[in-house]
Amino acid sequence: MAKSKTNETVVEKQHAKVAKEVQQATKAMESEKTLGGREYIIIPKPADFEKGVKGLKQKQKFQKQLTAKYSKDILEKGYVVTTENYKPNLDKHIIELKDVRKSYITGDLETPVLKGIDVQLDKGDFIVILGPSGSGKTTFLNIISGLDKATEGDVFILGSNLTLLKDSHLTKFRRRTVGFVFQQYNLLTNLTAKENAEVGENLASVKGKGMPIDEIFETIGMKEQMHKYPHQMSGGQQQRVSIARALAKNPDILFADEPTGALDEEMGRKVLEILVKVNREYKTTVIVVTHNPNIAKIANTVIHIRNGVIDKLEHNAHPADPKTIDWS
Repeated sequence: MAKSKTNETVVEKQHAKVAKEVQQATKAMESEKTLGGREYIIIPKPADFEKGVKGLKQKQKFQKQLTAKYSKDILEKGYVVTTENYKPNLDKHIIELKDVRKSYITGDLETPVLKGIDVQLDKGDFIVILGPSGSGKTTFLNIISGLDKATEGDVFILGSNLTLLKDSHLTKFRRRTVGFVFQQYNLLTNLTAKENAEVGENLASVKGKGMPIDEIFETIGMKEQMHKYPHQMSGGQQQRVSIARALAKNPDILFADEPTGALDEEMGRKVLEILVKVNREYKTTVIVVTHNPNIAKIANTVIHIRNGVIDKLEHNAHPADPKTIDWS
């Protein structure tokens, strides 16, 4: 009997050990299905895409199928969906791209613009994107800001894969998340500076959470011009109002495409000073696209794009003050 009881004890311990291992394995599998409390889904990409234009059309069809299935859940439920078997770092990074490509089809000709971009950008960073004309920097900006979609690859912005969002959902994402400052000010001419900023405020996803309009105009140094119309302001002042409009949305990311391109040196420096101030004081991630390498000196991170790829990525531990950079 003693021997039988001993055998039973051994078997029970073995069963308990197996049960524990199964429980641990199950738990590990479950943890792979979530990421930061969000559903995490890996979509295997077919390996039999053909070459050239035919293959590109197959990829676009595959992307449309996934978009139809997951777009709403990505936008509304926060699903993290990858086609590149990639796990984004939701706590540290605000932008993460994995093997991002963008091509255009003209007849039977494929024109690749982005040829495989991998990059991770930190929350609260000041980033400058540099590149010569035709390098792909504007396409890169459009894709990370949700103005355009990649042909393939993961484009994670705050954990949402923009590659798999419908156009209508991309519009909602931009409204909630990003602000834009362009070379052309695009102000509404029949509205005052304050009213133009209020247009941005009305687009904010959470009302009353961002900076008050008065504080924004104090930040950009234009409190006395709040009630002026665009035709009563200089180009530099209008550009500052366009920044006020973008800030009124309380965006997570502020994109500025050649924001000093139409300004003289004095006004250009003032605009850069405002962007730096917004980044440092309000922790807004700022991304500036420019052809001027001197502007890159004020950034924490500099991305050099050439021929559709990231040619070089630099980190600057001691960014320069906009007042000190060479403007020539």
